[in-house]
Amino acid sequence: MWQPMELISEKNQPQTPGIFCFTEKDGVWYLHKVKRKKFRMDSENKILCSDIVKNVTCKNIYLFTLQPRTIDDFKPACLQLQTDPSSMFLKKSVCSLQTMDGVLVLIGWVLIETKYNYKDNMDLVVSKVLTGEEVQKILKERFKIQLDKRFV
Repeated sequence: MWQPMELISEKNQPQTPGIFCFTEKDGVWYLHKVKRKKFRMDSENKILCSDIVKNVTCKNIYLFTLQPRTIDDFKPACLQLQTDPSSMFLKKSVCSLQTMDGVLVLIGWVLIETKYNYKDNMDLVVSKVLTGEEVQKILKERFKIQLDKRFV
């Protein structure tokens, strides 16, 4: 989500990335995002698919309570994400940037650019596997990141 939301259960709250909604049950709050169709293309503009997840209208994004927390409550999860060999953050480099109309993500060697609500309530998703030279260039030009060492 890009803007603040009202903490009101079952109220649809439209934003550029999609329609978000909170629901509350027994003191647990759930943040949902209404599914939108995705028009997928590869870097050569070949249509990969136009899809929507069948029988799923919302995606659960987060759940939380209103119980106050301290940073110490999050340390075990942070440690696990940084040290567990199965953690995605140890397996691949991840870089994400919100753009004016979507999001740009580099995961390992794969660049994924999403434009929200590209047409007719459909997001455009373009992906490309990059070479080492292209990764350096994309990091510098699109993410404004200059690495001291070569990306591996």
